[in-house]
Amino acid sequence: MSVLADTTTLLLTRSCERLMASGLYLRDNSLAGDVQWVREGHGHVLVYNPKKEGVDSSTVASAPVLDVDTTTPSQDSPCTRFTTPPEGAMLTAIVRIDRDHFWLTSDGGYLGPNTICKEILDVKPSCAFTDPGMEPIQLDFPTVLQILHDLTLQCVTPGYSTGTSFFTTEKKIPTGFKLRHRLFEAIDSGVEYDSESDNGMSSSEDLYSFKHWPLMREQSHAELLALKKSHCLRPMPAYDINNDLLDPSMYCHCLQGAIIEVHFTLSHWSIASTKHDIFSSLIKLICILVPAVVSPSIAKKWKLPLHLDLEESPVKRSAH
Repeated sequence: MSVLADTTTLLLTRSCERLMASGLYLRDNSLAGDVQWVREGHGHVLVYNPKKEGVDSSTVASAPVLDVDTTTPSQDSPCTRFTTPPEGAMLTAIVRIDRDHFWLTSDGGYLGPNTICKEILDVKPSCAFTDPGMEPIQLDFPTVLQILHDLTLQCVTPGYSTGTSFFTTEKKIPTGFKLRHRLFEAIDSGVEYDSESDNGMSSSEDLYSFKHWPLMREQSHAELLALKKSHCLRPMPAYDINNDLLDPSMYCHCLQGAIIEVHFTLSHWSIASTKHDIFSSLIKLICILVPAVVSPSIAKKWKLPLHLDLEESPVKRSAH
């Protein structure tokens, strides 16, 4: 058992060191000085802009408190849709996927139209991330939350309050943060899409096609197939401990409760009708470092006898 613990500790330490070297690990207190908020459409995205030695910090573009008008530009404002979209900074962290706030299934638990998702196209599987609860990375998590909190404070709209869509809280104290996955991408969005990948590989072995994509509700299959000509289906970039891409049907089993390395981008927009600043993050990569452990109570609950003695009384059988 100690050998396994030592191996896990070594793995986590090496992962931490590798991410620290990237410059975008959320344990690094200097990270806030190397990123900035820039305009993207009607919102903003956090980008990597490291300060170089010898450069006056005053000459580096900064992101001041936002003006309400600039946060929601009119259709007549200078058009930026033809410029190259800014590339979001790939923030990284080592965290545990929260078991209680988990909607990172293949279809986000979609059971038909509701107040949040009027159609399957609106589905964005998500989950919350919390304290990994394991050394040597456990002490890093408060710093991760603090840096994320500081970054959100750099992009605020006067008179607006922060929405509750990014941090999970307990007694108004942040205990974790939420990320989501963009399951669908419009084919005309500029994202590279291989039209033959779905037509030429739609066999029973292709787990990532529209035809074979796992759904909680079989009646949603027709609704999913209707998107095939207009959208591409994006499997989540989640990998197991062997660095193999996860089967969509295994997301819940493999990810819920696991300690992972996560890479994500952070964006902002404001909602004028409710005067809320909203922060959202997109998952770019998940690598499982420590697999989820099944609760002993759950295992005991589902324990079945290897041999059934029909002559034994029901009372004695239940005692087993």
